[in-house]
Amino acid sequence: MKRKFLILLSTLFAIAAITLVIIQIAQMQASAKMSDNLFNISVNNSIDEVFTQLDQMKVEDYVSQKERYKVLQFRRIDNLNEKMQDLIRNNSELFYDEHRIIFGISTQDSALQLPKANLTDQEEMVLSQYNTLLSARNRLMSKINYSNEQYKKTVNNHSIDPTTLNFPLLDSLIREELIINGVDIEPTIGILETEMDTLYYCSNVNDSTELRNTPYKYTFHANGIVSDENLYLVLSFPSSPIILSSDANKNTVLSIFMIVLISALFVFSIRTLWTQRKLDEMKTDFINNMTHEIKTPIATIGLACEMLQDNTIINDQETRSNFVNIINDENRRMRVLIETILQSSKMANKNFSLSLKEVDINQEVTTALKSFQLMIKNKNGMLETDLQPISGILYADQLHISNMIHNLVDNAIKYSPNEPHIKVTTNQEKEWIVLKVSDNGIGISKENQKHIFEKFYRVHTGDRHDVKGFGIGLNYVYQVVALHKGKIAVESEVGQGSTFIIHLPLA
Repeated sequence: MKRKFLILLSTLFAIAAITLVIIQIAQMQASAKMSDNLFNISVNNSIDEVFTQLDQMKVEDYVSQKERYKVLQFRRIDNLNEKMQDLIRNNSELFYDEHRIIFGISTQDSALQLPKANLTDQEEMVLSQYNTLLSARNRLMSKINYSNEQYKKTVNNHSIDPTTLNFPLLDSLIREELIINGVDIEPTIGILETEMDTLYYCSNVNDSTELRNTPYKYTFHANGIVSDENLYLVLSFPSSPIILSSDANKNTVLSIFMIVLISALFVFSIRTLWTQRKLDEMKTDFINNMTHEIKTPIATIGLACEMLQDNTIINDQETRSNFVNIINDENRRMRVLIETILQSSKMANKNFSLSLKEVDINQEVTTALKSFQLMIKNKNGMLETDLQPISGILYADQLHISNMIHNLVDNAIKYSPNEPHIKVTTNQEKEWIVLKVSDNGIGISKENQKHIFEKFYRVHTGDRHDVKGFGIGLNYVYQVVALHKGKIAVESEVGQGSTFIIHLPLA
């Protein structure tokens, strides 16, 4: 699949996904706004209904138990006063006859019959009734402070002293109405006097600050009369009251889940396609490199064979020996390439197993380096070793250990273009053999170091195209180390050479 098509496909999906997310967010915001409006309407309706219920109650029904007696006493005194005034009003010819009836110093005193005044039985009954009412009123007045203007205001004008309210009743009415109107969030309820910033009631003292700043503030009124323009019934809720229906909640969650799922699947698919594309490119490069690597020694061998058929060369022993050596070298080169490919393929099989035996790592290094002496010499390079004695025993697969060393040294030479200086060292660190292969080559960037052990991956060499390989050598080395339960690392800087460090466990 072409790179441009993958980029186009990814871009189109990204635009579609972003559009879906924007639409979903817009719908959620619209739903939240609608829900918030519905919530506010429900709360307002609940409070209106509470005040309607208060309007239908008598004052003594929504004041506290402590204050109810006084309110009833005041109301009783007012009733007695009204009855006394009715008697005077309906019998004015009797009460305003100065020759028959005398009052005390004020109208609050008893009405008495004057001496020698003649009253009918009906008039005497009216006068007695008046005095009875007056006596009852005076007894009640002696029990309470009737001069208290607040109580008079409460009884006569239905105004409310917030300290006298029956707060449990009010709290219960509000919560009941909120539930009826579909608000199932537990509120904090309070009575706030804003001028003095006084909370007369707070159902949860921990939320007093929220109550003072809440947007849910309602002027307190009862019996249709505003008792104090600074007195408010206030409510606060524990969180933003976004109330969605059960179906809306499910649909929102499902939509978000599907968007995330589709996005994840698309990203996975694109990554898979991208990986497949890279793998195809690496396989193509591998085939091209392999073809070139095998084609070159075949052509060299063919040319050497043609030369050996020349009669003049047959009699020249030295020349003949050189061509035979060339054929052997190129044949060995092809054999190593093919063996590396086959072994790498075998290691990918889960059933692959090593043939372990006691191996002398220093001997394997010495043997492997012999085949590179001539190559190093031809490049005017230097091959240095520092092989320390090992006290432990290494159990390993000799063939793969030998191939591993060969690959590391071969890589070091290939990526050291000018007079390569290769150094191979071994030493023991506790229960580990440490093998290091260093070069003075082109080095490996930090980004390439993340991928050098991947199959078919080859380090970029810029404008240089003379470094041949399949991209499986370091992957093969990595697999050998892993199968021996060892560790491999690389230390390198661009232009400063590289050092591969291998730890293999001792028995």
